[in-house]
Amino acid sequence: MLAEEKKASYNYLDKDDQNKDMLVNDDAFVNDARQFLTKREGYSKEDLASNDDVYDAYMEHFRYQDVNEVTAIRDLQYAQNANQDEKDRFARLTMLYDTKANEGFFDAAGDYFQGVASAPSTYLGVISGGAGKIATIAGLKAAKLALNKILMGGVKKSIVRGATVEGAIGTGQGLAQEMTKVETGYKDEISGVNVALTGGISAITGGAISGTAGLLQSKQAVGALEKVDVSQKAAEKVAKSANLKAKKVLEKATEKQKKFISSKLRELDPKKIAMGDALVGDISKAKELGTLKAGLPLELFENISAAALTLQADLSKKGLKFKKGDRITTVLQRAIEEKTITTKQVSDILKEYNLTADQFSLIYKAEISQAGKILNVQSRLVKAIEGLDEAGFSTMTGREARELSKNVVGGSKNVTKQLLKDIDRVRLGFMTSQPATTMRNNFGGGFRVAVEMATRTVDTILNQKVFGGTRKATDLLLFSDVREVGKYVLNPYEAKVTRILLEKSMPDTARKLFRDAADLASTTGGESNLAKLGTKVNFLNTASDNFFKQVMFSSSLKRRLKADGKDLDEMISKGEFNFINKDIINKSIDDALEFTYQSAFYSKDAGYLAKGTQKFLEVHREVPLTVSAFIPFPRFIANQIKFIYNHAPIIGLLGLENIGKKSGYAKNTFKLLARDDKGKLLKQGITDTANPILDASASKKLAQQATGAGMLYVAYKWREKQGEGAMWNEIKDDQGNYINALPMYGPFAAFMLAADIMYRYYNSDVGGEEDIRDIVQTDTQYWRNALQSAAGSQFRTGYGLYAIDKLWGDLTGEGDFTGSKGARIGGEFLGNIVNTFMIPVSVLKDLYTPFDKESRKIAETRGGKVDFWSVVAQRGFRALPDLGPNTALGRLVGAEEYDTPLADPFVSGDVQAVDPIEKQLFGFIKRPAKNSLQAEMGKLNLETYDVYKRDTNQLIDRNIRNVLSSEGGAYNLNEKLKPLIESSQYQSLTTQQQKRNFIIDKAKEYITKAREQVKKELDEFASDNKFPYSEVQISAWESVPYKLKKEIDLEYSQDIREGKLTFADDGPEKSKDIFSDRDRSIILPNGKIMNVLQYATQLKKIKAVSKDN
Repeated sequence: MLAEEKKASYNYLDKDDQNKDMLVNDDAFVNDARQFLTKREGYSKEDLASNDDVYDAYMEHFRYQDVNEVTAIRDLQYAQNANQDEKDRFARLTMLYDTKANEGFFDAAGDYFQGVASAPSTYLGVISGGAGKIATIAGLKAAKLALNKILMGGVKKSIVRGATVEGAIGTGQGLAQEMTKVETGYKDEISGVNVALTGGISAITGGAISGTAGLLQSKQAVGALEKVDVSQKAAEKVAKSANLKAKKVLEKATEKQKKFISSKLRELDPKKIAMGDALVGDISKAKELGTLKAGLPLELFENISAAALTLQADLSKKGLKFKKGDRITTVLQRAIEEKTITTKQVSDILKEYNLTADQFSLIYKAEISQAGKILNVQSRLVKAIEGLDEAGFSTMTGREARELSKNVVGGSKNVTKQLLKDIDRVRLGFMTSQPATTMRNNFGGGFRVAVEMATRTVDTILNQKVFGGTRKATDLLLFSDVREVGKYVLNPYEAKVTRILLEKSMPDTARKLFRDAADLASTTGGESNLAKLGTKVNFLNTASDNFFKQVMFSSSLKRRLKADGKDLDEMISKGEFNFINKDIINKSIDDALEFTYQSAFYSKDAGYLAKGTQKFLEVHREVPLTVSAFIPFPRFIANQIKFIYNHAPIIGLLGLENIGKKSGYAKNTFKLLARDDKGKLLKQGITDTANPILDASASKKLAQQATGAGMLYVAYKWREKQGEGAMWNEIKDDQGNYINALPMYGPFAAFMLAADIMYRYYNSDVGGEEDIRDIVQTDTQYWRNALQSAAGSQFRTGYGLYAIDKLWGDLTGEGDFTGSKGARIGGEFLGNIVNTFMIPVSVLKDLYTPFDKESRKIAETRGGKVDFWSVVAQRGFRALPDLGPNTALGRLVGAEEYDTPLADPFVSGDVQAVDPIEKQLFGFIKRPAKNSLQAEMGKLNLETYDVYKRDTNQLIDRNIRNVLSSEGGAYNLNEKLKPLIESSQYQSLTTQQQKRNFIIDKAKEYITKAREQVKKELDEFASDNKFPYSEVQISAWESVPYKLKKEIDLEYSQDIREGKLTFADDGPEKSKDIFSDRDRSIILPNGKIMNVLQYATQLKKIKAVSKDN
């Protein structure tokens, strides 16, 4: 309990006197509250100008703590990091809040409402409680359920799920509050009753809130379900009529003709050939009912057979007869190519039997499967499928056909390769499985929605009739295109209807868009259980991805149909979704894939950039665990760069994507007006004097340019808001903490970088004028930043360009692969791969660390260890929670100590994670408020690597960083440079570059002294323990230029072979090189015994030579 001597006057007031009128006049309360709020919340003097302001802010804070788990956890972390005076102050204020009389409801309602509204659990409860699965039930049985039952079932689920989520989080919130009271000394032990009470109340309120939300969601879901039901009933009539026609065709067919089709379709194997969930379900039902024919539901089999026989008959009439061994695939492709039959005639036949290209493509898949190992037949089929794909009558591309043929052929080589692919897919799936990744993608998706709305608005303006376009003024005034996007975002069940119908009628087409873990899923064939693990663990990210896809697909489909004079809702209600033009469907899918950065870059007339990207993506896909070890998601990066380029003002008009196109660079780049097939200008209206129509691609490009200019303006204003102390990728929050926004910005990062350059340029002052040369230390800095902005967070430590640089350095470093060199390279590479499998567990780490101060310290993962398994352990398991003896859980698993904490040369003390749980809740990573050195470096745009360059020896580097960050230490970089930065000498410097050089030079002095101290201590340590050499000598040898190192190694080997030097131990008589033999001793010509490494560093005068180099 809080000791009597630590209580303040306001703690002794009667309960009824602990009110605002009394407390605003109590100096002890006002001083305690002002200091607490300034330190904990980051309030300024202006914010707390009056005593009333202090009281109101105090009450607001503790009301938030009651209902907002983020505030409760932040308070716990504040208490854990506070000094004793700060803890006592917090305890007094907490005691006051607990004992004072309750306020009137309306006095506190505003704060409580805001606290609940800003709590992540509120939205988690609503989301989890939503009737999200109701509208996915597209079958007729579900449609016939009583609406009241569906509605109330959804609400009940909402209440249960909302109560479960809120109850669990509320219990954690209660635990955080109790731990805070114990940490500050207000209480001696945690009250389990209070924890349970908070959890129980949260469950009740969470259930109520989620139930209300679930009611709304259920109504939306029911509306969508009714829409599906109407469509299905209309489609049933169309299907029934088509099947009657099919039956009549088959009745007239000979047994030989029937057998011809049946034998082909019988080759379909769901284990090898992807058919879509809807078709697989229909097959399963048909099997139960005994209506399966050649592996397909009877009606579908009859429709496909009738269409194939009709095509065969039509072609025969035109002189193209089927010969023995001919395949429908090759004959149809040849007929279309030779114009024996038109694409419209083929479309009409498919429509007559209610077939989509997806369903008829089963014929092609069956023939590929039937061809088996006959390579020349498979080759012809693949080429035919490529032709049919171009004509719009195959949903399988040539690449997919080749993949399918490989699956059919099989073989141990394919099995091994597929296993490696599956392992890689699991790894990549794990890498994006965190809630943090989903939140970042949600943020990015919301940003793209805003960009899409702006682009569509500009496009509508450019295509107004007054400019020769086809759009009406009402389209602009009513924001029809923008409104559709917003409609599907706010009511996703409407978009879900479109998705359901697409998946049911065009499964192949739908699978290319809506896939589990879109970048990971197979495009052909079934999936192994191992591969499925990678997709299933990624369910959060998949849900987010598919949400935005169905929104964009539905809105794009509606817009494109409207331009074609059709209405999507009307076609759905008439059961005519199957008959939507395939080209419109494909373009809408392309829009959705482009929106989610998943375009494939395949095109009939691709330029050099697109072709190069295709090849790179193919290598990534076909050679697992190689490219993906360094660039996990190249498709995303390529699409992000494409987005940046398209929206970059002026740059996006250069037409770089058109270089290498067969149709010509100029024709594609400078095509402004639309023309027909004969090259004549298309005009709006029927007269030659009507205005020409703007080309669609030009209109889109100009709209993107306009939006890009707007994005740059917004980025500049946002950069201004962060202040001069922030770097280009940082956001400063209201607590003074800095957020690394790079993972959240996505493609917007490039615009933030451009805005930062502009911001620093406009604020530069060299002799009274702006000067671009004064804004950055080196020209290469912005090239590095540009790469980061284009690639996002993929090039971070462990599996990005850093890993490539590190690997190259190790490969060209000293030693052979049987020694420490191999251990270091192999351990680093394997450890980074192992870590990607551990990423899902990092969620537990972020949930655990707020309750354990020591565990919140970031662990050192490069501590100088060189044995293989130590390197693997350090690098591979860094995502695991750091369990130590301070908690019951740590003691339960037998933890005796915590990991060695990371030292940052620019920060005093150990580096700690800031609000780690918020990383999973919101997706961003916080950094502590900047000290004076970091703030000044931010102003000067000075990167850390410009001031402190890591020592190549990891142990020496770690110890140097420890010295530079030691609080109160003789060489603490931050503490020593602070007075220098505040000095008149520094303040008198006029240019940014002068100040940068000053900081670099002064820092170098302390870094040099720290390095000398560390090396001296390591030499003394080696001497005291009678080690043959010290880490300093290892470092000296590693820093020797390669040519000199090679010379010494050869001289050493020569002396051993000639007997001038002999080994003094029982090891092998044959020498390797200096570094590999560093633990061995040799006998010199004078009879003296010396360690090999000492011999090289001392007798060969390496130090002197190194200085000269």
